[in-house]
Amino acid sequence: MVKLFQQGWFFIKNIYLNTERVVLGKVIFRTANTHEQARIKLIFDYAFFYIVLLMMLLFINLLSQNIVNMVVIPLIICLLTGCLWLLRKGWQAKTMGILTSFITLFLPMISSLLNDQDLSPKYTLIWVMSILFCYITVNLRTALTWSLLLCSYLAAVAWIKLNNIPVYVSPGYSTAFQYLVNPVIMGLYLLFLIRALGQYYRNIIAMEQLKTAEKQKQHLSLINQHLTKQFLLVKGFSRSGKSAFMNGELEILEACFTEIEKQCSSAIDYLNDSQKI
Repeated sequence: MVKLFQQGWFFIKNIYLNTERVVLGKVIFRTANTHEQARIKLIFDYAFFYIVLLMMLLFINLLSQNIVNMVVIPLIICLLTGCLWLLRKGWQAKTMGILTSFITLFLPMISSLLNDQDLSPKYTLIWVMSILFCYITVNLRTALTWSLLLCSYLAAVAWIKLNNIPVYVSPGYSTAFQYLVNPVIMGLYLLFLIRALGQYYRNIIAMEQLKTAEKQKQHLSLINQHLTKQFLLVKGFSRSGKSAFMNGELEILEACFTEIEKQCSSAIDYLNDSQKI
């Protein structure tokens, strides 16, 4: 079983890396802002792994013959695939964050409503994730708007339940079956949460480290160029001083020593200043 799980993970990982190369390609390098690059990467990870998760959930709903979810889940997959295509076309991260978060917030509401207004953890967790994802990739105002939308839906469900208003319930929806599969679905959602949002912060740290390393490399290159130039000057003055000494030109020799001392002092000051940066 462990070996089968590892093979499945490596298969998904290969698809992920190839898809990432196709979708992000040059898109992520259109901005030098580390946090913007991390947001673009988060949008890709969120959409990709949610599609993988939905494929597993689609299999579960095929077993239960849940008609509504057999329609809603493929619709979400198609829309998220479209989001990846738009991301590849260079749409702004903020726009893609709004679109992706709305899809994963609103369509699960439809599924919940038509599945006997199900408010079990498998729905509440993805709603919370969608709002948190929106807050990270868009802004606080949009996240609060989505929160208001969610609270309005929950209030509507409460009104429906309290007034016993009949609402269409999907054929194949079984409370007993939901209890049985909830642990599996929650486990998949938690893995999705850890991978998508956890990796976001790891990406920020990794990108900041790369950025710092690149700055240090450029700084060392400038130091090398400056010192090489000064050492060449010292070498030239040294040769001139040698010629002046052999010709008995003491004034020129003294001037050469003065310049050598000046260049050495300048090099030492430059190295000291570089260490303070």
